[in-house]
Amino acid sequence: MKKILTLFLFLFLLENCGYSPMYSKNQKTDFYIQSIDFDDGDNEMASFIKTNLSNYFTKNAEKSFIINTKIKYQKTPISKTAEAITEEYNLNSMVTFQIKSGNFNKTLVVNETSKMDNFNDEFEEKQYEQTIKKNMSRSIVSKLLIQLSRFNVN
Repeated sequence: MKKILTLFLFLFLLENCGYSPMYSKNQKTDFYIQSIDFDDGDNEMASFIKTNLSNYFTKNAEKSFIINTKIKYQKTPISKTAEAITEEYNLNSMVTFQIKSGNFNKTLVVNETSKMDNFNDEFEEKQYEQTIKKNMSRSIVSKLLIQLSRFNVN
């Protein structure tokens, strides 16, 4: 009974301490993305990136950006068994953003790497790889947004 009471007391105190995530609701953007084009690369990652950027297509600021994107995604084996069966993969994505706004041109390259074990079930492996791609694209988009908010295009 003491443990449960202590847990509830701790949660109550934590809730009222005024904590809020740093990038929660008070993130104000002073830019919007006019268009984003994907030249080549992994279509699945392109879809994830575009979905994560969907909130930034509304015209609610003066600064606007036109972005051309190239995605290079590789799944390479790291280790194999004696029978030449792959045990572990290295997943690497390199996304190049060509950012334009008026006379302003900037190239931003973002790399993300992850390791993945080989699964016996091919369906599970594809699902897990898709989850990793979603997480990579979320990280790539957050890095892009940080850079866009820092650019001074006056």
